[in-house]
Amino acid sequence: MKGLILKDFYGVKFQITCAFLIMMLPNVITLFGAGTGVTEGMALMLIGLLNYAVITNCSSFLLNTLDFDERSGWSKMQRGMPLSGGKIIGAKFLTMGLVLAVLTLIFLAANVVCVFVHGLPIEPAVALPFCLCMVQTMALSPSFALGYRFGSKATTAAYIGIEIVLAAAMIWLLFLIFCGDVGVTALRVICYAGLPALTAAVVTVSWVTGKKAVMVDI
Repeated sequence: MKGLILKDFYGVKFQITCAFLIMMLPNVITLFGAGTGVTEGMALMLIGLLNYAVITNCSSFLLNTLDFDERSGWSKMQRGMPLSGGKIIGAKFLTMGLVLAVLTLIFLAANVVCVFVHGLPIEPAVALPFCLCMVQTMALSPSFALGYRFGSKATTAAYIGIEIVLAAAMIWLLFLIFCGDVGVTALRVICYAGLPALTAAVVTVSWVTGKKAVMVDI
C-alpha cells in the first residue's frame, strides 16, 4: 500500500508543486490586500474563491495517475500482483486524502493570518478550507472509480461533469445566503453535518464500486 501511494505521489509531485507555487501568488496578494476597500462579505468570498481555485486545480493532477498507470501498463500488471481491488483503489483515495490534507492545512494557516491582519470573522475563514476539501473529495472519488471502470479518458469527462454540478450547487447556496433564505444555523448544519455525511457516503460508494471495477478485464 505504501509503495502504491508513493508511486502516485511521485508521479504528480512536480505538477502539483509548480501549480501551487504559481497559484499562491494571488493568494499572497490577497493576504495583504483583502479587506482593503471591500466589505467583510466580499473579502471572505474572495478568499474562498482563491482557496477553491488552488485546492481544486492542484489536487486535480491526481487524476493523471490513472493515465500514467494505463499508458505504462501498470494498470494491467498490478492486477496480477497480490493486491486486492480494495487496496489498489484505496491507495488512490489515501494519496488524494494526503494531498488534500496538506492543501487544507496550508490554507487554514493562510486564512487565520487573514483573520488577524484584516479582522475578519474566524469561523467562516477556518471552515472554508475544510468544506472545500470535502467538496473536492466528492469530485475526485467517483472520478477514480469511473476511471477504473471505463478508462482514463472517461475520468476527465466525469470529473468535469461532477465539478460543474458541485460548483452550481455552491453558487446556488451562496445565492440563498445573500437572499436571506439560508440563515447561520442552517449553514452550520450544512457545513458541519450535511457535507461530512454526504462526503463519507460518496467516498464509500466510490470505493466499493472502484474495487470491483479494478479487477474487471484482467
